[in-house]
Order: sequence, then structure tokens, then C-alpha cells
Amino acid sequence: MEARVFLLAAGLGTRLRPLTARRPKPLVPVCGRPMLDYALAHARAHGLGPVVVNAFYLADQVVAWAARQGGDVVVSVEAPDVLGTGGGMRKAQSLLAERFVALNADTLCDVDLTALITALDDADAALALRPLAPGETYGEVRVDAEGVISTLAEHRQIPPVGAERPGTHFTGVHALRRGLLDVLPETGASCVVRQGYAKVLHERRVVGRLHSGLWLDVGDPELYWLTNQQVLSGALRLPLDPLPDAAWAQVGPRRVGGPEAVQGGDKVHAEGPFFIGQGVVFEGDAHVGPGTILGAGARVGAGARLEGVVVWDGAVVQPGAHIRRAVVYDGLGLELSELLTLGTR
Repeated sequence: MEARVFLLAAGLGTRLRPLTARRPKPLVPVCGRPMLDYALAHARAHGLGPVVVNAFYLADQVVAWAARQGGDVVVSVEAPDVLGTGGGMRKAQSLLAERFVALNADTLCDVDLTALITALDDADAALALRPLAPGETYGEVRVDAEGVISTLAEHRQIPPVGAERPGTHFTGVHALRRGLLDVLPETGASCVVRQGYAKVLHERRVVGRLHSGLWLDVGDPELYWLTNQQVLSGALRLPLDPLPDAAWAQVGPRRVGGPEAVQGGDKVHAEGPFFIGQGVVFEGDAHVGPGTILGAGARVGAGARLEGVVVWDGAVVQPGAHIRRAVVYDGLGLELSELLTLGTR
């Protein structure tokens, strides 16, 4: 196998807790589809495959996801310890093509992966860089007049050729030649930036390419909720469109299905934008307000009123519940779904 894509999916999802208590962050749903689906669609939109996905935390769930994607997706399970961005790729090195792209499975973006691969004609690695927004604390990366990275956050700096372009950060999306992984420790955990790129920066073979398009780090519950709202509204243009998966959905002029496709749908008053997945059951009269997403197989009790609520697949909204701007996520069972309510602005 010569995989042209490496999806990093082994993280612990600490910042997103408690949502990641029972599933890995890359499998947390955005508008009814796991984030890994969006990353895979991004790669395939550029004609890239096969794909290697690394896994550590709740790895069996990632393995099960990969089995549903077809034969061109394989999982590299890390055990007993997580190996980091560098160690994960080093472990899977024999599966990777001579040129491949690596991206985090828990971010949504539209980085031009084809352009990054092409940049390897004259480089060993090409990093997608994004302008630093006010208040962001990512490490600053600078490129010189030749597009070579001359400042790599606090890790390394080399003399630039001409003026440096300041004010960007590494997005976690990069293309690299497989041989560059040889500079990393052969076994154990490592960081591809600190122990890889920082070591070879002086060779002037690590370049940066500015990305001014979409890039979302779905880092904490608030950002997670907001990302769902943006995907539902159509504000984010992604290679994967989740709306056709719905049993009933309305976003602006777009309509999918209808109440007749949903059990108990005739008892529902719905205001768009909303998304109701396959197999959702309404047990009585209910109000589905703007910004509500109901994952596949969710159950909504009689008298419930929802507005701006993200309900995960299989979760339960209790009868009479009035919920606004919240996430109803994995519980111990259908009758024990947990509720995370976000603060109002």
C-alpha cells in the first residue's frame, strides 16, 4: 500500500470534554456526520488515496469507522502509548507513498491539498499557513522572500532570504516526502514540528503556502456547537454536503424530505434551518426551532421544545424538555442521554 493521505485521529480530545467521554473527537458528529467523514471527503475531492488513519483513544471505534469506508482506508493503531504527530507517521511510514499529505481529522478546512503536493517538486515539506487572527496564541511561523520557512514558532529560526512575511501559523495541514520522516526517532512518541521540521529547517527545503480560506479548529464545546450551526446554515462550503442524508431538513430554499419521512413528523412544528436525521422518532407534539440538528435514531419526547440544539445520533430528549443552545450527547443508554447547555451570549 502507498497511502497518499495520513489522517491524524489519535488525540484524546481533552479540550472537547465532556463530549469526548465515550467517543473519539474525530467521530464527534457535525450536522449528523462524523468529522472524519469531512476529512476523508476533503482528501478524495483532490483525488487523493489510499488513506491511513492513526488511532489511540477508543481506537476500536475508529477501526469500525474505517471498515465502512471501503478498502482504501486502513488504521494504524498506536499502543500502549499515543505516539504524537511525528511518531504516528513514523510508525506508519511503510504504508505511505513517497509524497503524501497529512491533516488533522478534527479540523474542517478547504486547504488546496493538490497545491501542497505540487510544492514538493522543489521541497521536502510544504506547510499550509494561515494568518494569525487577533487574540490567537498559535506559534508564529514566518516565510522569507523565497517562500521558505525561516521562523518556526519558538522551535527554530534561520537567516531569511529577503524580507520575512510575519503573522501566520501552521494549520496542521502539510505535504511531505516520506524520506523526511527518517529524521524522527525510529520508535516512541515524537513531534513532526519540534523533532522533524526544526531539525532540517537549515536545509531550506521546508516551505510555507498561505491559506486564506476555511479553517476551523473544533476545539471546545462552544466552537463545536458553532461549527454545527455554520455547517447547517450553509455558511461553510465543504466537499461533503450532509443535507442529502436527512429524512427531513430545511435550510433557506433547500428542502429535503418532509414530515411524512419521519415517525411522528405530523406532530412537529419545525422552523428552519433544521436537520432531522434518518430514524428519528417524535413521541408526541414537539417544536423544532432554528438551528436544531437531530442525529439518526434520536428520540424526542412529547412536548419538547428545541432551539439551536445539537442532538447526537441515538440520544434522547426527555418529554416536556425546553432546551435552547445546547448539545444532547452520548449517555449510558437511550434513556440516560446527557445534556450540555452552553452559556447564552
